[in-house]
Amino acid sequence: MMLNLADTSVRLYRKKNGKVSVKLRSYLMVETNAGFRLSAYLRAISCALTFPNGRTMEFDEVSFTHDLECKYQQNTMVHGFWASGTTEMKKLENGVGKLRMNYRLNFTGHPSEEPCSVDYVVPIIRRRSAYGL
Repeated sequence: MMLNLADTSVRLYRKKNGKVSVKLRSYLMVETNAGFRLSAYLRAISCALTFPNGRTMEFDEVSFTHDLECKYQQNTMVHGFWASGTTEMKKLENGVGKLRMNYRLNFTGHPSEEPCSVDYVVPIIRRRSAYGL
Protein backbone atom coordinates (compact mmCIF):
# COMPACT_ATOMS: atom_id res chain seq x y z
CA MET A 1 0.00 0.00 0.00
CA MET A 2 1.23 3.46 -0.83
CA LEU A 3 0.37 7.02 0.15
CA ASN A 4 0.66 9.87 -2.35
CA LEU A 5 -0.31 13.52 -2.52
CA ALA A 6 -2.67 14.79 -5.21
CA ASP A 7 -1.18 18.31 -5.25
CA THR A 8 2.27 19.27 -4.01
CA SER A 9 2.23 23.06 -4.43
CA VAL A 10 3.88 24.68 -1.42
CA ARG A 11 2.88 28.28 -0.68
CA LEU A 12 4.88 30.93 1.17
CA TYR A 13 3.22 33.78 3.09
CA ARG A 14 4.91 36.62 4.98
CA LYS A 15 3.51 36.85 8.50
CA LYS A 16 2.96 40.05 10.46
CA ASN A 17 5.98 39.24 12.68
CA GLY A 18 8.24 39.00 9.60
CA LYS A 19 8.58 35.23 9.58
CA VAL A 20 7.37 33.10 6.68
CA SER A 21 4.47 30.68 6.88
CA VAL A 22 4.95 27.60 4.68
CA LYS A 23 1.74 25.77 3.74
CA LEU A 24 0.81 22.69 1.78
CA ARG A 25 -2.87 21.86 1.22
CA SER A 26 -3.58 18.70 -0.72
CA TYR A 27 -5.34 15.35 -0.73
CA LEU A 28 -3.80 12.17 0.61
CA MET A 29 -4.38 9.40 -1.94
CA VAL A 30 -4.26 5.95 -0.35
CA GLU A 31 -3.85 3.17 -2.90
CA THR A 32 -5.36 0.01 -1.42
CA ASN A 33 -7.45 -3.01 -2.35
CA ALA A 34 -9.90 -2.45 0.55
CA GLY A 35 -11.43 0.54 2.31
CA PHE A 36 -10.49 1.03 5.98
CA ARG A 37 -10.20 3.76 8.63
CA LEU A 38 -6.78 5.31 7.96
CA SER A 39 -6.53 6.88 11.41
CA ALA A 40 -6.58 3.39 12.97
CA TYR A 41 -3.44 2.25 11.12
CA LEU A 42 -1.37 5.36 10.30
CA ARG A 43 1.01 5.53 13.25
CA ALA A 44 3.17 8.45 12.11
CA ILE A 45 3.32 11.02 9.33
CA SER A 46 5.72 13.93 8.83
CA CYS A 47 7.01 16.15 6.03
CA ALA A 48 10.24 18.02 5.36
CA LEU A 49 10.86 20.61 2.63
CA THR A 50 14.25 21.32 1.06
CA PHE A 51 14.40 24.81 -0.46
CA PRO A 52 16.32 25.61 -3.67
CA ASN A 53 19.25 26.90 -1.58
CA GLY A 54 19.58 23.48 0.11
CA ARG A 55 18.15 24.50 3.49
CA THR A 56 15.64 22.01 4.93
CA MET A 57 12.72 22.62 7.28
CA GLU A 58 10.41 20.19 9.05
CA PHE A 59 6.72 21.04 8.96
CA ASP A 60 5.41 21.74 12.48
CA GLU A 61 1.92 20.43 11.77
CA VAL A 62 0.98 17.57 9.46
CA SER A 63 -2.56 16.25 9.52
CA PHE A 64 -5.32 14.63 7.49
CA THR A 65 -9.08 14.36 7.65
CA HIS A 66 -10.27 11.19 9.34
CA ASP A 67 -13.30 10.85 7.08
CA LEU A 68 -13.05 10.17 3.35
CA GLU A 69 -13.38 13.20 1.08
CA CYS A 70 -15.13 11.05 -1.51
CA LYS A 71 -16.35 7.49 -1.97
CA TYR A 72 -13.74 4.70 -2.09
CA GLN A 73 -13.26 4.10 -5.83
CA GLN A 74 -10.64 2.72 -8.22
CA ASN A 75 -8.71 1.17 -5.32
CA THR A 76 -8.16 4.62 -3.80
CA MET A 77 -9.20 6.37 -0.62
CA VAL A 78 -8.98 10.18 -0.58
CA HIS A 79 -8.41 12.17 2.62
CA GLY A 80 -7.88 15.92 3.03
CA PHE A 81 -4.25 16.71 3.91
CA TRP A 82 -2.39 19.76 5.15
CA ALA A 83 1.05 20.61 6.44
CA SER A 84 2.31 23.92 7.78
CA GLY A 85 5.35 25.42 9.40
CA THR A 86 7.17 28.67 10.00
CA THR A 87 10.68 29.65 8.97
CA GLU A 88 12.97 32.65 8.57
CA MET A 89 13.46 33.90 5.03
CA LYS A 90 14.64 37.31 3.80
CA LYS A 91 13.13 37.26 0.34
CA LEU A 92 10.21 35.19 -0.89
CA GLU A 93 10.82 33.78 -4.34
CA ASN A 94 9.16 31.21 -6.55
CA GLY A 95 11.24 28.09 -7.03
CA VAL A 96 11.42 24.34 -7.02
CA GLY A 97 12.13 22.30 -3.92
CA LYS A 98 12.07 18.75 -2.66
CA LEU A 99 9.37 17.46 -0.34
CA ARG A 100 9.79 14.24 1.61
CA MET A 101 6.74 12.68 3.24
CA ASN A 102 7.55 10.03 5.85
CA TYR A 103 4.88 7.71 7.20
CA ARG A 104 4.44 4.46 9.05
CA LEU A 105 1.44 2.18 8.69
CA ASN A 106 0.87 -0.60 11.18
CA PHE A 107 -1.72 -3.26 10.37
CA THR A 108 -0.51 -6.15 12.48
CA GLY A 109 0.91 -4.39 15.48
CA HIS A 110 4.27 -6.03 14.79
CA PRO A 111 7.19 -3.68 15.58
CA SER A 112 9.17 -4.74 12.49
CA GLU A 113 6.95 -2.80 10.08
CA GLU A 114 9.27 -0.27 8.54
CA PRO A 115 8.61 3.44 7.94
CA CYS A 116 8.14 4.52 4.31
CA SER A 117 8.93 7.75 2.52
CA VAL A 118 7.87 9.40 -0.72
CA ASP A 119 9.89 12.15 -2.41
CA TYR A 120 8.42 14.84 -4.64
CA VAL A 121 9.84 17.70 -6.67
CA VAL A 122 7.49 20.55 -5.75
CA PRO A 123 6.72 24.10 -6.85
CA ILE A 124 7.31 26.68 -4.13
CA ILE A 125 5.07 29.67 -4.77
CA ARG A 126 5.22 33.00 -2.97
CA ARG A 127 1.87 34.57 -2.14
CA ARG A 128 1.34 38.26 -1.57
CA SER A 129 0.26 39.48 1.84
CA ALA A 130 -0.38 42.79 3.50
CA TYR A 131 2.99 42.50 5.27
CA GLY A 132 5.23 42.69 2.21
CA LEU A 133 7.39 40.29 0.27
